[in-house]
Amino acid sequence: MVGEAESADGPDLTRRVVYVHGIGQHDGADSWKQMWDVSLFGRSMGSETIGAYWANILHEDAPAGSLSRAARRGSAGGERTEFEGRLLSQLLGEGATAGSPYGTRVFPLPEFLRTPLTKVFLKQFVKDTAAYFYDDKLRQQMRARLLDVIRRLGEEPFVLVAHSQGTMIAYDVLQELGERCTVSRFVTLGSPLGIQEVQDGLKHLLGVKSKGGLPIPKAIHRWDNFAARFDPVAADPVLADDFDRGKEILRDHSIDNPYTWRIKGFNPHDSRGYLANPDVRGVVYRAVGHDLTSRFVVARDVMEQCARFPEADGQAAERLPVLIEVLEPAYSAAGETKDAMIRREKKAGSRTETLAGRIADLEEQLKTLVRGDLRGKAAADAVEAAAIQPLRKYVAAHLTPGEVETVASNPGEYHVYAVWRSSTKRKLLNRSHGPLAVDAARASYGAEGQGITWAVLDTGCRSDHPHFADHGTVVKVLDCTKPNPEPLELSGPAADPDGHGTHVCGIIAGSGKTNEAKSRDVLGIAAKTRLIVYKVLDDQGRGEDASIIKAIDHIFRTNQAYPGLQIHGVNLSLGGPFDPTVYGCGHSPLCKELRDLWRQGVVVCVAAGNEGVVTVTSGGEKRDLYTPLSIGDPANLDDCIAVGSVNADKPHLFGISHFSSRGPTADGRMKPDVVAPGERILSCNSDFAVGKRRPNGKERLYREDSGTSMACPHVSGLIAAFLSVRREYIGRPDEVKRILLANCNDLGRERYHQGAGIPNLMKMLMNT
Repeated sequence: MVGEAESADGPDLTRRVVYVHGIGQHDGADSWKQMWDVSLFGRSMGSETIGAYWANILHEDAPAGSLSRAARRGSAGGERTEFEGRLLSQLLGEGATAGSPYGTRVFPLPEFLRTPLTKVFLKQFVKDTAAYFYDDKLRQQMRARLLDVIRRLGEEPFVLVAHSQGTMIAYDVLQELGERCTVSRFVTLGSPLGIQEVQDGLKHLLGVKSKGGLPIPKAIHRWDNFAARFDPVAADPVLADDFDRGKEILRDHSIDNPYTWRIKGFNPHDSRGYLANPDVRGVVYRAVGHDLTSRFVVARDVMEQCARFPEADGQAAERLPVLIEVLEPAYSAAGETKDAMIRREKKAGSRTETLAGRIADLEEQLKTLVRGDLRGKAAADAVEAAAIQPLRKYVAAHLTPGEVETVASNPGEYHVYAVWRSSTKRKLLNRSHGPLAVDAARASYGAEGQGITWAVLDTGCRSDHPHFADHGTVVKVLDCTKPNPEPLELSGPAADPDGHGTHVCGIIAGSGKTNEAKSRDVLGIAAKTRLIVYKVLDDQGRGEDASIIKAIDHIFRTNQAYPGLQIHGVNLSLGGPFDPTVYGCGHSPLCKELRDLWRQGVVVCVAAGNEGVVTVTSGGEKRDLYTPLSIGDPANLDDCIAVGSVNADKPHLFGISHFSSRGPTADGRMKPDVVAPGERILSCNSDFAVGKRRPNGKERLYREDSGTSMACPHVSGLIAAFLSVRREYIGRPDEVKRILLANCNDLGRERYHQGAGIPNLMKMLMNT
């Protein structure tokens, strides 16, 4: 950030926010304001925000129910905006930088030559701006829209948020009003006010004779200017040097617009991308006293994705995976009064009296929304592409940005509590029995997991592998990656082409012998444990939260259907990053579902993650940095056992694996909970070929792999073995976790690296 730091005098008490948009065709005043509300606040803000809409002075509104060219492209607007952006970018590349002798100019010429060239250029390529500078009647009409809003507010202070040409209109109007209004915060996004030609035009319109900087309107108390990297319209990202008193009240911020990183349709000027940026949101929220964690309908990372993947002319809209959390009956939607909620529910009737009924309704509403005006095969294809599937508390779907905005605009009608991103999770990559004292417990107590069933959520499993098939270890393999109402059963090679899940399952249970020249016995930690495997990751080891939640729902319902638990624990050797600005640490939709499972009595074991080391380039050399605060999601859940990795042979000597994620969690809790062997672990090879010789050793029944993915099933197997002997602890995961942590071997390492240490099954059995 360039400029002074935020002052410490606390947030303003302003409540109203006024919007001014940039050039181009839009969808109409209401639709445009709704889109800005959702992008900035995550929900409709009603009368708390007011839009100064001027697009229909120069353009017809887009047809009702459709997205304008500007919205589809995510551009500043207008048919030629993308071409304008490319042309401006080329022109600005001619030495026109803030440090050049000419300043930031499109035409690096003296003013008497620059002015006529600017006029020709604008009239040819940027007609909205040309109208503002060279047609006084149209300029007055544009200004009147904002003046009318400000006059209606009277003496009430307000926050003014303007984008692109809207920043010029806002500056012009505020300069005229002087101290007759109070702008507690002026927020400019992708502003061209730093470009010399724009300053020339404004000086001419305002009658400013000075050769120095432009004056800052007296109405503005604070000014925050946001310029996205590579935004050609904000060619000069630093405005503080261009305005009198700029360094006193104007703060320049350099940010990333998510649309910058899109390969197709590159446009770092996109208004939604600016509005969804956490820095922009932070400034506006503080200015209006709006809590950063306050109620929203659409999560910020979903809006960022919408900005990355806007709908485009002549292209199929890209669909974004989302989880729509359904509003519980008797709760009001965001921004809805209790009376309005009661009226809505009375009108809807008995269909919405239960959560299941609301989920069924939402499923049908989404299908109707996705079909739109389509008919026949096109409508069926659209519904199939949307992958709509009802879950226990959510409806998962792949929606276009326009469909997301429609749902967000009508949370009461759709019974939506929140729209979350269905984020991507990925896999986290007999000498290991010794450190856990499993061999001794097996010999002394017969602790082999008998009578215990464990669920494994992973890439699937080759249940026909001799390690499992000879003992009937794997009860079934269920596919949750397809949008079917219920998981589908899999078998054979198709059950796990990736192999990660098969390797994980072999660590927990089953037994066999290697088919090498010198055969070795390979035992699961709890060899007699039965496994139910859910394929929640695809054949490349990646999967959505929706697939994982679908499996969790199935486990929850299976247990609910019987008096006692049918599935006693789950293993998740998977994970991914999380955004603490969207939800609290350990409170993502996936974490909330796992918490329900834990409270049902199911032990939840999760890999801590393999983000303990990152490689950076410094001084031309690559260096490894070991990172704290690297615990991922869902390992940051409190109601789970998060497992880090140690060396399998000499854990006390070599300590924590270099790749193992380290705590604390982002909110300061100790994680991982424990560590277990995770380096070069021998387990089942899914690409086996019994009785056949194949190149590269693929005929082998077993292979080695490393990662917290391998450490986690060691603890799952250990707890299954414990429960098979101490059955009174079945259904009491809190006590199981307490016993586990109290009976660990301390490695003498930092607690945020090792947790309580390595679990010791013999100690657990002896001390209970």
